[in-house]
Amino acid sequence: MTIRSVNRRTFIKGAAGATAGLALSPADVLRGAETQKRRPTNLLFVLADQWRFSAFGHGTDPMVRTPHFDRLVSQGARWTRAYAANPLCSPNRSAIITGRFPHQTGMIRNSIMLPPRERCIGHVLAEAGYTTHYIGKWHMDGEDKPGFVPAGWRRRGLAGFEGFNRGHFYYKSPTFSSDGRPMRPKGYEPTFQTDLAIEFMKQNRQRPFFCYLSWGPPHMPYNPPASHKRYDPDKLAWRPNVPPAMQRDKKTRKHLAGYYGLCESLDHEMGRLLAALDELKIADNTLVVFTSDHGDMHGSHGKRYKGHPEEESLHIPLFMRLPDRIQAGQTPDTLISSIDLMPTMLSICGLESPGTCTGRNLSTAVLGGPAPTVESVYAEGRMQLDRAWRAIVTPRHKLAVDIAGQVTHLFDLAKDPYEMKNLADERAHVALKEALLAQLRRWAKETGDPFPKTPTAAKAMYTDAEAL
Repeated sequence: MTIRSVNRRTFIKGAAGATAGLALSPADVLRGAETQKRRPTNLLFVLADQWRFSAFGHGTDPMVRTPHFDRLVSQGARWTRAYAANPLCSPNRSAIITGRFPHQTGMIRNSIMLPPRERCIGHVLAEAGYTTHYIGKWHMDGEDKPGFVPAGWRRRGLAGFEGFNRGHFYYKSPTFSSDGRPMRPKGYEPTFQTDLAIEFMKQNRQRPFFCYLSWGPPHMPYNPPASHKRYDPDKLAWRPNVPPAMQRDKKTRKHLAGYYGLCESLDHEMGRLLAALDELKIADNTLVVFTSDHGDMHGSHGKRYKGHPEEESLHIPLFMRLPDRIQAGQTPDTLISSIDLMPTMLSICGLESPGTCTGRNLSTAVLGGPAPTVESVYAEGRMQLDRAWRAIVTPRHKLAVDIAGQVTHLFDLAKDPYEMKNLADERAHVALKEALLAQLRRWAKETGDPFPKTPTAAKAMYTDAEAL
């Protein structure tokens, strides 16, 4: 078993570029070129915090209702195998905007600042003439809470910024305007943030724009607005991998009921965004992308929250819609990591990704032509120093190792999607385990991951002149 080299030599440059060994048909290239000649493609990127892959009406969680997201995926593509590069807020958010692993940027834990020399998606789009704007929680500007993110390099190419660094407030949002004035919105924070996004798109509908909207829910505190407190904690349906003791636990029940309510509240906001795109008559020229930074365990395997290699934490939603270019109703099963989002979105918009990207351009998975062949994705995690792990996911299997190098997880996801039967210690799977371990080690070597040693933290990557 082999993996593609993940350095930039594997890339084919060009506005309609594809991963190494792939090519769009002449008709696809011509159609894409004609589209770009007519009008640049807007990008509306929406990020939720801690929303797992399964928690949608079209997903496998048995209760949650998300009609607007279900409509979005029916009109575009729902990637079925998207994974966080690191299922923790700051690390994975940095992976999304840089196309690089957290161990490469130093963003190995929460609440640290992305080094100033990193090339980000906002830089590329701004230089291509896009009006760039950020709304919501950032969580890549150090410890400050809520924290005003000042203009300049700390905004990573995003000219407008209506948000804050970190924290989850929901009903007393500490949002700052671009010039640092407290905005003091009333009501539910995601509704206010969605209002800001709609207004930004309205003001910029005649020019290409990049709007990055970052909602705080469904991350805890699991306290949805009254209009979405619809779930009875004592009448929940559970995933089969939630042990009976966790199902009976009062805290677990209360949290899951609130989580589903938060998911439904964001579904309402997504409906407002989609309606606004129609009303502004820019839906046909706006790439809508939705994903999350990581998932949430909610009792599966007896665990809570994020930071784990299990599916409920690591497997994330990824939806894309662009009428006439992304065929409606697609469910691509191409493996894709958070580090692949930047080059993939830029390519769909007709732009090259910078040579700094480790991630791959996988746009042909949704644009037509030959489907990309991705043999594996790599993930890292470190909730605590002595609990660091690395994982590899293939089209069929998942393997994870701990800081001692021991295989802790080995699952056949095709036969066992809820990861109920761990094959790590079974003799019958020794050859499989060794083959996957070899892939994992190659990923580490090719991306400069020093695991099991701790990667260099971001703060150590600043020069004296750049130190804060």
